[in-house]
Amino acid sequence: MSNTVKDILKIAIPVSVENLIANTGTFILTIFLSQMGEKQVTINGIANQGSFLVILFLFGLNTGGAIFVSQYWGKKDEEGIRRASTLMIYSSLIIALAFFVFTFFFPEFFSAIFTNDKSVIQNSVPFLRIISISYFGLALEISFRTLLRGIELALIPMESYIFGTALQIFLAYTLIHGLLGFPKLGLLGIAVATTIARFFIPIYQIIRATFLRVPYSFTFSHIDGNFIKKFFEFATPTTLNEISWSLGMTTYGIIFGRMGVRVYAARNILSSFENYVWTITFGLVIAASVMVGKMIGRLEYDRVHKFSRRMLIINSVMGLASALVIIGVYYLLLPTFKIDPVTKRMLTATMWVMVIGAPIKSFNGVGVVGILRAGGDAKFAFILETLTLWAIGIPLTFLGAFVLKLSLPWVYFLTLSDEIVKAVIVLFRIKSEKWIKNVTIENVELVIPEVHEEHL
Repeated sequence: MSNTVKDILKIAIPVSVENLIANTGTFILTIFLSQMGEKQVTINGIANQGSFLVILFLFGLNTGGAIFVSQYWGKKDEEGIRRASTLMIYSSLIIALAFFVFTFFFPEFFSAIFTNDKSVIQNSVPFLRIISISYFGLALEISFRTLLRGIELALIPMESYIFGTALQIFLAYTLIHGLLGFPKLGLLGIAVATTIARFFIPIYQIIRATFLRVPYSFTFSHIDGNFIKKFFEFATPTTLNEISWSLGMTTYGIIFGRMGVRVYAARNILSSFENYVWTITFGLVIAASVMVGKMIGRLEYDRVHKFSRRMLIINSVMGLASALVIIGVYYLLLPTFKIDPVTKRMLTATMWVMVIGAPIKSFNGVGVVGILRAGGDAKFAFILETLTLWAIGIPLTFLGAFVLKLSLPWVYFLTLSDEIVKAVIVLFRIKSEKWIKNVTIENVELVIPEVHEEHL
């Protein structure tokens, strides 16, 4: 096994395992909630909307920071990594503070955005206030997780999630029921357990990072204005990219929701299976982003082109293989679904469309996040994803759903229209020399040495 393959697996496997653990923890908490009643499920769902927004902003910001971390790691510039980590940490905490103020001091207003049930709004206040404290834990966790992955220490975040998720489930169960001497808090037990776990995870990461002498810093003394400007030049497009994507996915959800109860139910079941496909391929996306950044930091431009093309193929194949495995599991579980035959047929047809789209989405995932963004081409990636989603995908999906009155499989297929266009543009962009921007040098727009045709 080559060193490059080992390096990829060293990152991809822990990231995939980490995501599987996180999804499993969420599933177990959902079971706890389902035993408490619809109102409790709704309150938790409202709180999850706040957490989702925080995570969205934090992921976008720190994806921009990851460009610096991985490239400085390739250059073996620990001082550069420290500067980037400082801005990642404090910028993340500022984002957490903004959302904390909103949900802690105005919880009724926040809840009213998602429901008009006065009882739910009133009962969500203490839950939201507890959860809002956890935003600071999320800020530290996502910034340190990004840092550790960027320097090829992805095992530490995975370990932290194993222990943190176990702690969260244990505390949630005991606090809900008042076991082992713990107070009986009911629904608030989940909020307390979640908040504690969200602080435990980054504390574990920080302790391990400190013992391993990972280059990070909480001080601004080594950062000048030019570096701050450069950092946000790349972090801003990645943050805006995540916001645009999230609004687009929300719009798709509204479209499917307005197509009827059967369609919405089928789409939700489809999403549960679809998420496992992306969980598997996301590990390779993160691994590719680290490797691309490291090679650019080492000025290995020819090598990064060859590597990028291979990763496009590998992730596409993995996306297809994962989708085929998932649809096999779907057929095994299908008899247990308590939905009518018409919905089952519609769902099954849409699942096969998902299989067709999986390699295309996997291609774009590694192409945009793992290659273009990691290569410093964050602004182009933002413009590309925003334009294809809002100018092609959403208009065509809306047209198919409400003008042509197409069935779910065809409407879902139209959501892939922007992915097809995006894949073509991504391929040509990666074949060019324009996407490599080395942030470790003074002029990031430096003309890259010519890449020989045989490497493309």
